[in-house]
Amino acid sequence: MTMKIKTFFALLILYSTYSCNDDIDSIRIEPISDLKLDNLVIKQSNIPYGFYNDLVFTSENTAYAVSRLGGIVKTTDGGTTWTSLNSTVNFNLQKIQFVTTNTGYAIGGDETGSYLLKTNNAGQTWNVINLNSVEKGSPTGMFFINENEGYITGTKLFIKTTNGGASWTPVLIKTTEDFVDVKFRDLNYGIATTGKSNYYKTTNGGSTWQNITPTNENMFSKIYFVYGKTILKSNNQLVPLDGGRSITLPNPVTRLQFLTDSKCIGIGQHYDTGFFPYGDILLTNNNWTSFVQKSYQPSSEAVDFTAIARKNYNQTMIIGTGQLYTKIVTINY
Repeated sequence: MTMKIKTFFALLILYSTYSCNDDIDSIRIEPISDLKLDNLVIKQSNIPYGFYNDLVFTSENTAYAVSRLGGIVKTTDGGTTWTSLNSTVNFNLQKIQFVTTNTGYAIGGDETGSYLLKTNNAGQTWNVINLNSVEKGSPTGMFFINENEGYITGTKLFIKTTNGGASWTPVLIKTTEDFVDVKFRDLNYGIATTGKSNYYKTTNGGSTWQNITPTNENMFSKIYFVYGKTILKSNNQLVPLDGGRSITLPNPVTRLQFLTDSKCIGIGQHYDTGFFPYGDILLTNNNWTSFVQKSYQPSSEAVDFTAIARKNYNQTMIIGTGQLYTKIVTINY
């Protein structure tokens, strides 16, 4: 096998893993050009109106998004045309992840319980699994390492499956903590946050978890793996666990998409004049030392941006919703 063919298959494997698992270490072969507001473009699409909590790509043109009213939508043409899938539920769906092009998972819940939705046929049908959690409502974190092994976190909830979600067991015995997010960087190293100043870490693939409490008072939530570094979000701070100073985020930022260790996209909202907030997209090329910001009109564009994912190595897609329409914004780099 020639070197060119070997390189092609290596990149293909990396892209497949990257596409189906959001927030895994970014892998980039060539440098990314600087992020610019001029490169933000509203994409014409028929995406149904709704507030979408999460977005994931399984290939360059195929993506799924989940909404607060149980909606799951799918595109196979890069975001122009969207089809509503029959989730069979009407409660808040929080996250979605695909581990292959056909096998995907979503989490959500309401006053009746906490649930996992699973598909084995690229979203054509979904099986709803009751997680039998102590506290009702939507789980907050989910990460599947492969088709069989996965983790879910939430209020008084940190559970694991080894059979694709058919059954679940507690990860920690005799714990009453709330858990926010869970994510693995590789087959061995994983982090789970609690929404407080401590977090849990495993270095043996989840066999054991160590409770770690840093000296600083933080409220750890979202987990990011960026070029081998572990970064935890704490309110408007990014706290690196591998050393280095904490980064203060601009106030509108609620969600992030790292492209490199210095280039990052932030989304959220802010209030100004009027009753409704303005949706915001912020771009940095120097790890938030400075940034540029674009705000969108609430009436015709967006009151909030709530979902973001990389479409490929050169484009990211963002979903926001205004008073009348749901908008898709893309940025090339």
